[in-house]
Amino acid sequence: MPNPTIVVDGPDRFRIDDVHVPPPASGEVRVALDSAGICGGDISHLRGRNAVASYPTTLGHECAARVEAAGPDATLRVGQPVMVYPTIGCGTCRACRDGRFNNCPQMRVLGLSDPRGCFSERFLVPESQCIPIPEAVLDQFGALVEPLAVGVHVVRRGATRAGETALVIGTGAIGLATALVARHEGVRVLGADRHPERAAAARDCGLSDFTTAAGADLEHWVRARTDSLDLVYDTVCSPATIDLGIRLLAPGGRLVAIASAKPGHTAAIDYQAFYARELAFVACRNYVPDDFRRAAALLESGSVDPTPLHTATFALDEFDKALAALETDGHRHIKVLLTPRDRLGSRRLLSAT
Repeated sequence: MPNPTIVVDGPDRFRIDDVHVPPPASGEVRVALDSAGICGGDISHLRGRNAVASYPTTLGHECAARVEAAGPDATLRVGQPVMVYPTIGCGTCRACRDGRFNNCPQMRVLGLSDPRGCFSERFLVPESQCIPIPEAVLDQFGALVEPLAVGVHVVRRGATRAGETALVIGTGAIGLATALVARHEGVRVLGADRHPERAAAARDCGLSDFTTAAGADLEHWVRARTDSLDLVYDTVCSPATIDLGIRLLAPGGRLVAIASAKPGHTAAIDYQAFYARELAFVACRNYVPDDFRRAAALLESGSVDPTPLHTATFALDEFDKALAALETDGHRHIKVLLTPRDRLGSRRLLSAT
């Protein structure tokens, strides 16, 4: 049976290979891809800009799938829908013992620093990396569970409280997923992005207002809408956005850093302002398995709807077209999904757009 797989051999070099998948061994399952999201980290990996990239690699780490076969002693059943938790820790350090695999010093991510990615019609994965999800969640939302899990993690780390006001800087997939979860927790959310095309999705995700202003103009815009900004969710974390967040936050406010850190990435803070107003700086790195479970529960209950994040679906073997859409029209796209060709158009989420 053909098994199209996106393999990256090095910077700017990828191929669609027919990869043989053996039967699952003990501790493994073979899964059949339902849908996979393309992340900015995937593109930076392909373009040679990802500091943790390894080559060759099967690309992809945002994955919803079904168990197709199970190894000896497996507890998952064939046909069971799952999300693949892509973060792998050493299993023995303090962070791993506490379930914080995202803080493991030896952390690897499937499809990035670990070559076993998910842009493949079927592949093997450790059973321990599979998180069961309800059938209805797979059907309606598929791989959109993954960015929502990031939002769950961010909101939890920021100690969000009902009645607060937040600013999301950068309303891409992660910024909007964070906004969705924060809104569910009773937070009023403002949004800022350089692309005006993001305004509709921001509105659909429940943001109370949206702007393309930056710098001093953004500061004036926020101050005209609230005199008490409790949270800044910063998906950019440039010196300018960090400085802006510090200036805007009310006493006791939290600056929640979401952007992936680059080598040498530093953040200078106005310590006097931090001290005087007792501000907090909180970093967020990926997620833990419980964030996926919480995201799936929110989706199953109908509490949040991440479909405004979804802007296109392509067949897996059209990865080049999906990549072109993201790189040439990225201001319009938020989350682009891939699915096996025989599933394309099989339901609303997987309909070509």
